[in-house]
Order: sequence, then structure tokens, then C-alpha cells
Amino acid sequence: MDKITLTGIEFFAYHGVLESEKQLGQMFAIDCELVLDTSFCNDEIEKTVNYGDVALKIKSFACSNRYDLLESLANNLVSYLMYEYPLVEEISLTVHKPHAPIATKFSDVSLCITRKREICYLAIGSNLGDRKAYLDTVKAAVVQDKNCQFMAISTYTETPPYGVTDQPSFLNAVIKIRTFYTPNQLLQFCQRLEHAAGRVRLRHWGERTLDIDILMYGDKIIYTEDLIVPHPEMDIRDFVLAPLCEIDPHLIHPVRKMSVKRLLAALS
Repeated sequence: MDKITLTGIEFFAYHGVLESEKQLGQMFAIDCELVLDTSFCNDEIEKTVNYGDVALKIKSFACSNRYDLLESLANNLVSYLMYEYPLVEEISLTVHKPHAPIATKFSDVSLCITRKREICYLAIGSNLGDRKAYLDTVKAAVVQDKNCQFMAISTYTETPPYGVTDQPSFLNAVIKIRTFYTPNQLLQFCQRLEHAAGRVRLRHWGERTLDIDILMYGDKIIYTEDLIVPHPEMDIRDFVLAPLCEIDPHLIHPVRKMSVKRLLAALS
């Protein structure tokens, strides 16, 4: 991938925790690195990114919004730029605050964040109420969310309950999306949809109006208290592998180092 870099975009704004910062304001600067493929632009500016336009959008956004934290400014600005420039695959943004109110001599305070579009797969299931309607809400939410791009969804398949068998059958599917949500942001997105569907966790592997699991997040391997990716049991669940194989049979499991098609065949 290629990179377009803008350095030292200066502006006067009112970001800060202290009341004096909110009232008096101060100078800030932003460096921005855009990663994209420029090989097919054919000398047409419409097929690449107009860096002059980017600079003006950065300045306008930073001046017209107010945040207590640099973290909030940087994250919201990156989301805005990702939405505005769909050709960009990755953005690194550094916010400089050289006049921060610190009681010692220093030359600069800066925050750097990087966000990248990733292909993700979500397993969705329901065994209470209008099961199809609950699964449909996931696709609708992805389509409506500016941080996500809908790519594909598998056939809805009815399957027997897993783990706890004294409950109704499930309607299951897998949805493929492209997003610049971080893993934790994607988890929060899924949990918001579950909550909106009225999910109540009464027992492990129990009944649910809507269940959404992050199966894969790019080729990342994540192991935290709140999130494990790839999903630790996706390779032993046929009701996950079969719809995933329908969408992307040659997708490689980053831990097992096998394709979804081979994993499904081995399970069978």
C-alpha cells in the first residue's frame, strides 16, 4: 500500500479538561498518514485522495468540535475521515498539544492512533420470539452504521440447541462485514444490538432472543478478559462452520492454519 502524509496542520481550538482551556483556547497541530492503493488513479484526482481537501476537513472538524481529551478528538476525527474517504484503508493520526498546561518545561504533548479497515465475521443466532426478524436486525444495523460495510450473509439455517438441550431450536447465520471499529468497539456494537433485542442472560448457553459472536477480526489473534478471537469454539461447531463456508470456504483460521472448508470436512 502507498502513503499520503500531511504534517503540521495547525489550528486554534478549545480542547482540554481545564476551564481555562475551554474559554481561552490554544494552538494544536495534527499529522495525518493515509494508506491506500494509488496504482490505478490514472492521473485522475477522483480516483485518489485530494490531500488539500483532507487538510481542510481536518482543520474544520477540529475547530468546530470541542473535546476534553485528545483521545476523544483523535478517535472521532479518524472515524470521520474513514467515512469521508472510502478509498483509504488505514489512517495514522497524531495530535500535538504544544501549549498544554503542564507545570514544568516541555516541548510537546502528542497522541498517535492508528485505525484500519478489517474484514470481520459475526455468528448470529436466535431461538426466542421472531427469530428471523432478530437476525434481520443485525444486517440492517450493519448497513445503517457508518463505521461498517455490509459484505455478505449466509443462508439462515435451523439447528438444534448447543450445550444446553432443553430449549427451542436456533436459527443461525454468519454475516461478513468490513469495519474500522476496533475489536472492543465491535464487541460493544454487538452487545448493543443484543441489548436492543431484549437479550437476558439467564444461564450459560441458554435461550436468547439474539446472540452475536465475533468469529474473526481480520487475521488478528486476540486474548483478553472480555474478548477471544478467533472464537475459541468456532472450529468445532458445524452450525458456525457451515454458514461460514458458504460465504468464504477458503478463509484461513489464523490459529489452526486451515481453511474453513477443511475444518468443516474434518468435523464431519
